[in-house]
Formats: sequence, C-alpha cells, structure tokens
Amino acid sequence: MSRQSQIIEDIEKLVMKILENGSVSEEEGIAIDTLEEKLYQENAFVKGEAVANLFFENKIQEGVAKLIEEKITPKDFFGFIDYHYDEEHPDEGKIGIFTESFVSDINKQYADNC
Repeated sequence: MSRQSQIIEDIEKLVMKILENGSVSEEEGIAIDTLEEKLYQENAFVKGEAVANLFFENKIQEGVAKLIEEKITPKDFFGFIDYHYDEEHPDEGKIGIFTESFVSDINKQYADNC
C-alpha cells in the first residue's frame, strides 16, 4: 500500500469514527487536518490536476507519460481523483470519463510503458 493510500485509509477511518460518535472532538479535527496536509504533499495531489486535465482533453498517451514522468501510479492517481473531485470542484462533471474500462486501459498502458 502506498503512503497516499494509507493516508486516505486513515482519513476514512477517522471520518467513520466521527460519524459513529455524531460529533468531532478537537483531537479528531486536528488529526484530519494533519492527515490532509500530508495527503496534499503527495505527488499525485501535487501533479494530479495536470494529469487529469490531459485525460479530460483526450490526451491519453500524454497523460500516461505524465504519470510515468511524475512517478505517480494509476492507483494513486485514481485515488486522488476519488478524493479530490467532489461536487464542489468545478471540474467534477468531467470525471465521468474515468469509467472502469478507462481505468483498466490506463493501468494497461502504464504497465506496458514502465
């Protein structure tokens, strides 16, 4: 499991705990902020929008090349997509291109070029 995946998993566990408790303690709030700070330092989060924009513009080969160049695995990239592009993000409507077939194709192209 990548460091990014571990951070996202830790955030999800903390959110589930908060939902179960029905409120957020000060410590939990600080923990979420700390985890998110770490998450936003991960390479997929620093470079992810640039890669996503290549895919949005149907520049698939360039997007895969950028993943390789930036040392971002497809798993981490798509983890970034799932976490980052929510209903408040202006490009949220564009993520519909990331179908199961698309993800599979990107994984294959990435593996073939690494």
